[in-house]
Amino acid sequence: MKAICIREFGGPEVVKLEYLPDPRPPQSGEVLIRVKGAGVNPYDTYMRSDSYVSGNPALPFTPGSDAAGIIESVGADVDLVQGQRVYTTGTITDAYAELTLCKRSRVHPLPDPVSYAEGAGIYA
Repeated sequence: MKAICIREFGGPEVVKLEYLPDPRPPQSGEVLIRVKGAGVNPYDTYMRSDSYVSGNPALPFTPGSDAAGIIESVGADVDLVQGQRVYTTGTITDAYAELTLCKRSRVHPLPDPVSYAEGAGIYA
């Protein structure tokens, strides 16, 4: 899959589009989402520049925690279905990618009138 990968801390020039392996299949209580929109938060830029006071991720990393898209697959014990429009307020594998793995508790149905871009900006 295509994903943003940050291999060194710095300015916008360190943001690179790369091909990375797809996330693993969802396990019980997890959802795999095909991302159609990703939220850009201030802490994403702080992490990229190595200035996030709550702790920077280990390199390399893919940023992003908020996204909207379509369910690709679900693990056991998940009450959502493949093809359903959803948004997430947290990810396991990060959101600046074509696919992201999430806990079911962080995934919510996206109403039809709401765009993916708008859904990626929702915080519940």
